[in-house]
Amino acid sequence: MSSNRSSPFLTASAVIALFGCLLATVTPVVAGASRAFTGSLVTSGLLGVVFAGQNLRLYRRRASPSIPAATLTTIFGGWFMLAPLIYDVGFIATAGTQLGGLLVSAFALYLLVAAIEPSD
Repeated sequence: MSSNRSSPFLTASAVIALFGCLLATVTPVVAGASRAFTGSLVTSGLLGVVFAGQNLRLYRRRASPSIPAATLTTIFGGWFMLAPLIYDVGFIATAGTQLGGLLVSAFALYLLVAAIEPSD
């Protein structure tokens, strides 16, 4: 969408989604989770950071959310919430990764909906 949708909340949403990706990326390392979980989450987290960063960069440049970047960021948030259940890791690794995933999913999805919503 080409309309200007600049708002402090949309900016904060893009920043929070990026922060959530970073949180999900570092949590397995800090929590001492299994090598498989850590490898999977760090790899996924770095890709999530790329898309969340692109989401923020495009929003700042265009003052309008990006549908592709917000969509991919939202998908990574869902993975961050699901992964600890698949790998069956400890409490700290699960809590931190899922919290990061919740932040990513909620705020990236908000950006996605804002991008799709018709302008006034």
